[in-house]
Amino acid sequence: MTARASGRLAVLVKTWPKLSETFILEEVLALERQGRLLQLHALEPTRDTTRHPAVDRVQAPVAWVPPASAVGRLLVAHLGLLARSPWRWLQTLRRARQLGAEGLRTFWRAGGLAAALRRDGVPHLHVHFIAVTADIGALAARLAGIAHSISAHAKDIYLSRPEDLARRLAAAAFTVSCTEANCRALRTAAPQARVQRLYHGIDAASFHPSLRRRVEGPPRLLAVGRLVPKKGFDTLLAACALLARRGLDWRLDIVGYGAQLAALQAQAASLGLCGRVTFTGALARQQVVAHYAQASVVVMPSRIDADGDRDGIPNVLLEAMAMGLPVVATRVSGIPELISHGHDGLLVPPDDAPALAEAIAALLAHPARAALLGQVARATVTERFDNDRNLRLLSRLLEDCHAGHRHVAAA
Repeated sequence: MTARASGRLAVLVKTWPKLSETFILEEVLALERQGRLLQLHALEPTRDTTRHPAVDRVQAPVAWVPPASAVGRLLVAHLGLLARSPWRWLQTLRRARQLGAEGLRTFWRAGGLAAALRRDGVPHLHVHFIAVTADIGALAARLAGIAHSISAHAKDIYLSRPEDLARRLAAAAFTVSCTEANCRALRTAAPQARVQRLYHGIDAASFHPSLRRRVEGPPRLLAVGRLVPKKGFDTLLAACALLARRGLDWRLDIVGYGAQLAALQAQAASLGLCGRVTFTGALARQQVVAHYAQASVVVMPSRIDADGDRDGIPNVLLEAMAMGLPVVATRVSGIPELISHGHDGLLVPPDDAPALAEAIAALLAHPARAALLGQVARATVTERFDNDRNLRLLSRLLEDCHAGHRHVAAA
């Protein structure tokens, strides 16, 4: 394998681009800065009406994996793969059949991706999410005769059956995940699998304290995230009602979109908060940065949902801390791996509106302490969550994987 070939990488995602998955966008941009020649493959195009301007900086071409209904394209792909490597095709089909009808449907689509990987001569496939994308990626990599790896994140881990996690982990050359808490869950599912912690990072230059602006009027609280139960925004509204009863003046902006919008708006109205709470809807990155610039405190009241879904380390916290903002979050999943209570932010139990209100009130009452927490928070992110630095681990894992393949081929 030439040095140029070893620098090439195919990346499979479910949706491209996706507004709420800035961590994937940041990873793609960082890998390209490191000199990787990427090819993006997506199972479906985005339905978002807003997108980050940074998407336009991605140099990699984007290809769509043919849908199951593209019978002609997929049939041609499979016939080509069968003709080139009959035994490999039959062995992969046999593996897919063990998963029943769903496995055969996955195999059918995987042929389209495998044909593209063979055509382009890409030596490795990296898959985001240890869910359906991992199944398609594993079968496509087998059909193409290359290795694959996985980035596991949050919902995909905790909503998957243990046996599915074990199968997907065993098939991958290695798996990375964004928190030590996630890695423990994955190692429990498959103790023999190669699992490495790879913290998400951000480009700290894009989220800098110099962008902040003093604004007139009451302090501004800010929450950013999808409007889904695991984000705990209902607890935040309850905490804000307690702040109002204490006579504190504030305004709250909730940035995001999702199925809970109507319920959260109704809750705000029932609590008498309509004049103080603004639901902005989905915003592009620069608009979110503008909200950070005017914020006094950023709040992330995550919880573990009833179905087990949870955050890893929300990128929102990394961005806010890089801006030098004081943050209040919950002791959930990987968040304590980022925030040390009282050192670079405040942590409270999930689903505890009084504790959340008390933490917010403490920061509003003591702006000097809030400013110090923000300064230390910026240092935490730049030292431990720099995207380029952290992704060197992924590059080392990829190179080790390629070296192993070269050794096997030479043996």
